[in-house]
Amino acid sequence: MTSRERVYAAVNHEEPDRVPICFGGTAASGMEECPPKYQYRAATRLYDYLNLKDAEPVKISPVGNIVGNIDEKCMIRLHSDMRSLSDSPPGAEIINDEHKVWPFLYGMRIKKCGIYDMIDMTDPPMAHMTTKKDIDEYPYWPDLDMDTMSGVVEKAKHLHEETDYFICGMQSFGYFPLNGYGFISGMDKWLIDMKIRPKFYHQLCEKFMEINLAFADKFYGKVGKYLDAAMVFDDLGNQTGTLMSPADYREFYKPYQAETIKRIRKYLRPEAKIILHSCGSIYDFIPELIEIGVQVLNPVQPLAKNMEPWRLKKEFGRDLTFLGGFDVQKLLPLGTVDDIREGVKYLIDEYAGEGGFIFGASQIIQCNTPPENVAAMFDAAYEYGRYPIRKPEKEKDFLGFIEGLNMEKRRARLEEML
Repeated sequence: MTSRERVYAAVNHEEPDRVPICFGGTAASGMEECPPKYQYRAATRLYDYLNLKDAEPVKISPVGNIVGNIDEKCMIRLHSDMRSLSDSPPGAEIINDEHKVWPFLYGMRIKKCGIYDMIDMTDPPMAHMTTKKDIDEYPYWPDLDMDTMSGVVEKAKHLHEETDYFICGMQSFGYFPLNGYGFISGMDKWLIDMKIRPKFYHQLCEKFMEINLAFADKFYGKVGKYLDAAMVFDDLGNQTGTLMSPADYREFYKPYQAETIKRIRKYLRPEAKIILHSCGSIYDFIPELIEIGVQVLNPVQPLAKNMEPWRLKKEFGRDLTFLGGFDVQKLLPLGTVDDIREGVKYLIDEYAGEGGFIFGASQIIQCNTPPENVAAMFDAAYEYGRYPIRKPEKEKDFLGFIEGLNMEKRRARLEEML
C-alpha cells in the first residue's frame, strides 16, 4: 500500500498492511528545539543520531520552540506516512531581549521563559478589553488582504500529485477564535468573560470568527482540493479534566467550533477528514465533537484523566480514529529503549484492531528527549504494527505499564546526562 492508501484505510476503520505512522505529518506531531545548548536541541540531536549529515537547517516557530521544518529525510527514516501543509504568515517582531510581539496573530506577546519562547500570559494585549468600543479600537487586527500563500499552492499540488503521502493542512488561525481568545486575553479572562460578560464574549468571538473564516477561505479555498485532511486546534482539557463544563462548552464554544469545521469542510474533497488537536482530558466532550464532524482525534494523551487507550477505543473507536497516543510526559523522555519498544506494543495492541489508529507521539516531542528513544519508538511501531494485529485477551493497562516503571531513577539519569 502507499502511505496515502494506508492512512485512508485506517481512518475509514479498515485494516491496512501496517499501522500508519505520523512524525512531522501535522503541525502538532514534530519536536522542539531550544538553542543554544545542544542538549535541548531535540531535532539537531536526532539528525546527528541518525547520521543525517545534510539535514535542512532547523527553523523554529516564534512560539513554543516548535521545529517548523522537520527534515524530509528524517521523516522518511522514521517511516512517517503523513506530510503537513500550512500557510506562511509573517513572523514575530523583537521588542527587547525578553519579549516579542506577533502582529499577524492579533499582537500576541511572546516572552522568554527559561529555554522556551512562550505566550506571555502575564501581560496579554487584550486583557483590558471589556466593551465593543475596545474591540473596534484594537490596533492589532490583521489585514485580510495580506499575502500568506506564497508558494503554498505549488507545494500542495506537488505533495498531492507527485507523492503518495497523506497530506494534512492547517491554517495559521486554526486555533481561533477559541483557544486564541485565551492566548490574547489571558486564560483566566477568557473563561471569566463567558460568565460575567457573555455579550462581550460573543462580540469578541464573532470578530475572531470573521477573520478566522476569511483566512480559511483564502487557505482552504486554494489548497483544499489537494488535502487529505484539515487540522483545527482547540485545547479543551488539562491533565485532570475539561477546561469548562459541558453546558458552557455547548453555549460558548461548540457553535463556533462547528461553524469553523463546516466552513473548512466545503473546500475539501468528500473523502478528506477533519482532525482535531486538543490536549488534555477531553473525554466528556468527545460525543459532542463527533456530532460536529470531528473524525480524527489528536494527540490522545494517555496520562490525562479518562483518556486511557482501552477506554477511548472501546467507547469511541467506531466513530473516531486516534492519532498519537504514545506518552511524551514520562515514557518517551525517561524510559529505556527496551521500555519504549514494549510501550509501543502495548499501545498498538490497545488501539489498532479494526483500524482507526495512526501511531504517533501524544504531543510535540520535548526538547530534552533522548534521540535513541525517538528512533526506537518509530522503528518499533514500523516493525510491530503489521496487520493482523494481535488482539489482547483482556484490556491492556498502558497507564499501569508506564506508572510501573522506575521513573525517578530514570529522571535522575536524564538530568545527569543533560
